[in-house]
Amino acid sequence: GPAELCFDKNEFTKKSFSVDDFLHEHRNAGSLEEIRDDLGIYLKVLRSAMIELINEDYADFVNLSANLIGLDKSIEAIQVPLRHLRQEIEGVRTLLGNNMNELEECLKHKQQLRSMKKSLKSLGRVNESLEKLTEMLEVKEGQAIQPAVLERAAQEFVQMQFNINCCEKYLKQEVRERIAQLKEKIFAKSREFFLSALRGNNCNALEQSLRIYYTLEGCSVAEDIFRREFVANAMDKVISESALQNSVQGLTGIYNKIYEFLTIQMKDLLKLTQGRDAAQIKGYDFFLNSFWVEVEKRLESHMASIFAPGNPEAFYAKYRSTVQFLDQLERVLSSPEAIEKFRGHPQYKCFQTRWNLPVYFQIRFQEIAGAVEGACSRQISSGLLSKSGDIQLVPFITALSSISQCWSDAVFLPQLFHRFWKLSLQIVARLFTWMEEVLAVKKWNTAETSIRRIDFLMILLTDSLKFMGKLPGLLQMAAGKLPPEFNDHAGDLKKCLEDTKEALKCRIESVERAVLAELIAESEQNIRQITDIPRLYRKTNRDVPSKPCSYVAQLLAPFMAFRKRYLQEVNQDRMNFYLERLYSGLTEQFYSQVNEVLTSVQKTEESLRRLKNLREKSSNANVASTERSGMTDDDKIRLQLQVDVIFWVSEIEKLGLKRSQIDRLPELIRLVEDSTKIRTEE
Repeated sequence: GPAELCFDKNEFTKKSFSVDDFLHEHRNAGSLEEIRDDLGIYLKVLRSAMIELINEDYADFVNLSANLIGLDKSIEAIQVPLRHLRQEIEGVRTLLGNNMNELEECLKHKQQLRSMKKSLKSLGRVNESLEKLTEMLEVKEGQAIQPAVLERAAQEFVQMQFNINCCEKYLKQEVRERIAQLKEKIFAKSREFFLSALRGNNCNALEQSLRIYYTLEGCSVAEDIFRREFVANAMDKVISESALQNSVQGLTGIYNKIYEFLTIQMKDLLKLTQGRDAAQIKGYDFFLNSFWVEVEKRLESHMASIFAPGNPEAFYAKYRSTVQFLDQLERVLSSPEAIEKFRGHPQYKCFQTRWNLPVYFQIRFQEIAGAVEGACSRQISSGLLSKSGDIQLVPFITALSSISQCWSDAVFLPQLFHRFWKLSLQIVARLFTWMEEVLAVKKWNTAETSIRRIDFLMILLTDSLKFMGKLPGLLQMAAGKLPPEFNDHAGDLKKCLEDTKEALKCRIESVERAVLAELIAESEQNIRQITDIPRLYRKTNRDVPSKPCSYVAQLLAPFMAFRKRYLQEVNQDRMNFYLERLYSGLTEQFYSQVNEVLTSVQKTEESLRRLKNLREKSSNANVASTERSGMTDDDKIRLQLQVDVIFWVSEIEKLGLKRSQIDRLPELIRLVEDSTKIRTEE
């Protein structure tokens, strides 16, 4: 199309073409008349292109129409033979289907005949086996059947069972009854042989007996016999409340007797059925199905008192004995798979749930947390101080003792690791809250507390620092008790403790700010004496100042006493930090007071000068005023301030602090120096 069109011709070929969208997009390309004219031009181009296309393919169109003449007659000509062929194919298909159905019926009949023949053969073998078993199991009264004969009888019985499965529907009722009698008889003989082998401690006979039961698919029968005849009888004497009361070792003694039965009375059974050698007899689990189910059931029903959590000390001792007992049992098992199967047994899980560990922890929580809460709830007084030990405050001492108690061997249980870890953190958090409560007490009644607030805060500060130094020991205690399944979370414990240390640092900083504020407050009343200096020198004819005023020494006294008393309890660097903050805070006020006095002196001086000039003009004095000799009162005031500041600076420097470390100190020095220089220049 023409290149000068106001639209793109490709837009008409898009699947999403819309007239409304087209007009909306080209509304700014030109007027509607221009768009109409361009569309007309493009339409003419399309028509011309279509005519050219038809002209190019005209010969093909004509040939196509010529070739189609007579095609319908050709199609009708081939329809008749095709229909005939279709009928023939359908006939063949029907014939094949009938033949296949007939063949299938013949095969089914043959299969039935073969099955009946097999059943008849099996029925004959069943009758033969019945005769053989009857003959084998017939022994004279009072005589025991030979083990070899019993083993052959078991094999014959299994073979007969296999044949019975093939001809069961053809068996007569009397034959069924005879089979049931023989089964009962062979299991009775097997039971006698099994009990005889157990009571006679005959390992070879026991092995043969177990193989007989395995052949008879009666492993569970043997397990049940051993449970009822041996385990139950033995546990009757061992597991009971009276036996527990009479046991010198308590529950541990009971467990020792149970373990002794397992390792002595069941030694041969476990060796034959749980050994790792090739001679191991498969299919048995006397440990679980005979021993454990009976022992666990009797522990729950005959010694229910061991699960009572009311006395935490007794509960702890019994639970620890139980854990050790279970560990002993697991060591008897021959493989990790057997241990896993033991732990997954329903009665094992039931036994574990009987130990109400949450109630035990709740009792311990009340004991431990109650002691901490009691210490933190006491009124602030000298009664919170303890003279013994490195740490003085009772809440800190109680918190450390309680945390140690959480992880002590007489309290901690690995199954409650997460709970005791949380309790340890809660104890620390309660200590933080108590520190905040102490800091919130602004008005201190010395008569009731018998200790100054500043002294108590310093004890709180030093104890907090010592407590933070002991926090790594908490992590060490917890890491030492970490159960294997929590090893992947050791890093989480460390991070949690780091967060706790950061929180404690914030509280320590708050205590430090309170200590500094308390010291500064003690000196604030003395710094106001700076405003009294002008009164001391105005019209008093005092000598030129050469010594600092007494208020400077009074300002320094609390800081010096603080440094002397607590330097041994905090290191030199931290003490310097405190003094730096103290002097910075007080120097700020010092600067403000001195600046106020100097400003007032300057204003007074200027007022007097203006008044003097007015008097001279009013009296028309022509005589030049003579310069005054000597130092004025204002000069003495300025000089006294400079002497005081110099003494203040010298005392600070005696402590090893630099002028640049103290906020506003360089400005204070320049302020008094500039004031005296200005006065001298005047």
